[in-house]
Amino acid sequence: MKDYKVRLKDGTIITGDDFDQNDFEKLKSIFKKWLDINADLKSLKGRGLNVPDVFSEALFCIAFDAVRTNNDPGAHSYDCVIKATDEGVQVKSASIPNDCTSFGPTSTWDLLYYADFAPNGYVDGNVYFYEIDSADVYSLVLNQKKNETFADQQAQGRRPRFSMQSRIIREKGLKPVKKISLVD
Repeated sequence: MKDYKVRLKDGTIITGDDFDQNDFEKLKSIFKKWLDINADLKSLKGRGLNVPDVFSEALFCIAFDAVRTNNDPGAHSYDCVIKATDEGVQVKSASIPNDCTSFGPTSTWDLLYYADFAPNGYVDGNVYFYEIDSADVYSLVLNQKKNETFADQQAQGRRPRFSMQSRIIREKGLKPVKKISLVD
């Protein structure tokens, strides 16, 4: 991993993390350790750990030739920036088939991606990336009684939450735009 300067669409220049094949091999090793930790936790009747943000974001960067913003204050709420287009990306992920994805009240993005670490119903080393249409998210009704949308909840300063899997990916019949494997 090395520092990489990238320009956002608004002209702001930020320094982010650029990942390479060596980092991918390291992520594969971390993945195996994460599986072991989760197995140990489950043997004690505990819950497994969620996918660490750095893990899904680094994999996204490697797969889509992007830079991780690493919380640079000029990067808005973007997790990554695609080098070729300067588009800011939010990366959401889960390792369970019925996720509860959360967004901050001021979350913004040019592109939204979902990394599914359990595309076959369980974690098996395959990760599927889905590109999510922002209009589908902003117009999604989250409170039926009040006919309240995702955008309404954000405007109220709340953290919208919903299942990306059931409410967007399965409901819309989305297909992954990229698949990667973390096992040899």
